[in-house]
Amino acid sequence: MGDAETHTGTRDRARHLRAPWGRRSREAGWDPPDDWWTPAVDSVCEAFTRGTDLAEPCRRLGEARARSGVGVGQSLDDLAAFTALAGWRSPPLELVRALAEGWADAGRGRETCQDALTGLATPEYLRTRIGELYRNADGGPVPAWGHRLAVVALDPQIDPWRRAARLIVLGYELCRFFTRGESVCLLGRGRIGVIAPDSEDLDRELDELRRSIGWEHGAAVWSVALPPTHREALTMVTGLERPG
Repeated sequence: MGDAETHTGTRDRARHLRAPWGRRSREAGWDPPDDWWTPAVDSVCEAFTRGTDLAEPCRRLGEARARSGVGVGQSLDDLAAFTALAGWRSPPLELVRALAEGWADAGRGRETCQDALTGLATPEYLRTRIGELYRNADGGPVPAWGHRLAVVALDPQIDPWRRAARLIVLGYELCRFFTRGESVCLLGRGRIGVIAPDSEDLDRELDELRRSIGWEHGAAVWSVALPPTHREALTMVTGLERPG
């Protein structure tokens, strides 16, 4: 069989994979139903039929979904439809990461302080922000004492694929929920921390968060006051990074 015939055979097998993939996504609620296909879909199908690496095609698929206005949650559901068809019980984490990175990169620059998977500020940024709040050249109360760290934590017993998918969507929704200069940061692969001014308004916001986004994703929501010293604050953050 010549190269041309081999290439034609690969494309035919890819088309046979594309049709049931699209059908599964539409049955799962893809909206609008007629706006599913993109050239990146064919790239994923062809890579799979050739047996080549899927990470780069999945990254391009994430970029294409973001550019067309598809949310990250729906994009991940679409990936799950493909991987189920391909024979995986759940999407491999490397493909989830590739798609999420592509989706995030399509909408932002490559800021070094952002986690590539979730688009949230990194744990390192959280530590930097906390350090800033403990600076006070006047010798009076430090700004940190007027702030709290809110924690949104997913159930650690969720399987890794579902936890990663929920974390990505949760991070996106929290950035839309906190819009008054709060720092929304990754604490770990199942937890998000938010540095916010301490106030009665914050208590009301956290109650609303528990009833809405937290309930929807099965996430616990609580808050802690920042401790008296910078060292204690860093120790606290390190403990929160380890679910238990």
